[in-house]
Amino acid sequence: MSTLRFADSHTHLDMPEFADDQEQIIEQARVAGVELMINVGISLDNSRQVLATVQDRSGLYAAVGIHPHGASTVTEEALAAIADLLERPKVVALGEIGLDFYRLRSPAALQETWFRRFLDLAAERQKPVIIHTREATEATLNILREYRGRLRGGVMHCFSGNYEEARLFLDLGLEISFSGVLTYPNAKILQEAARRLPLDRLLIETDAPYLSPQPRRGRRNEPGYVVFTAQALAELKSLPLETIAQQTWNNTCRLFGLDRRVK
Repeated sequence: MSTLRFADSHTHLDMPEFADDQEQIIEQARVAGVELMINVGISLDNSRQVLATVQDRSGLYAAVGIHPHGASTVTEEALAAIADLLERPKVVALGEIGLDFYRLRSPAALQETWFRRFLDLAAERQKPVIIHTREATEATLNILREYRGRLRGGVMHCFSGNYEEARLFLDLGLEISFSGVLTYPNAKILQEAARRLPLDRLLIETDAPYLSPQPRRGRRNEPGYVVFTAQALAELKSLPLETIAQQTWNNTCRLFGLDRRVK
């Protein structure tokens, strides 16, 4: 059992990869010291599932939203249903939402339309946002600039850009979250960004079951593996692992309004 505690700010416990051993994976994460997990939805049905999973488990909270891949499936009724889920006590954020122009599983213009609608909802309900962006940094920044000062914070999940791009997101009031990609030998630009960015604006995540860190490449990712990302960040910043664990824990609690709920 770890003597440190870690926060996985973005995991997907209700993906099919965890269907057979979800409870075991959660327990293994706790043994590794991961005592706080944000379980993130990617569709309306999946958002309902992630909320059910966290409902009676301490240290687990939900984010509800529709991934940009699913923009073609979003309807006014689905938006209203997500809005209803946002009011549940264990739902701490709207997400994941955003833009993905890499695979274009939904048309770019439609992604942008629904991204704005979700941001409108987040501003109205004063919920932080969890934002996905891939091959769409400029478009994401342009839309977020329209909401400057209106959002109650948010995080660029699984950030993979450079230092200059990260600073632009920080200047808009967002946090930066690093996944297992930070541990990859060829992620030099990302590692340089992590080295230079202020620690009080950084989160760590697994995005499990995806993006396993280097020591577990080729395997299913798990929330317990967030410790590898914490270790990489500690090395990059020449800081003790204890400092990284505590600060990223504090940052996660602050962003998601858990300061008084998680001790």
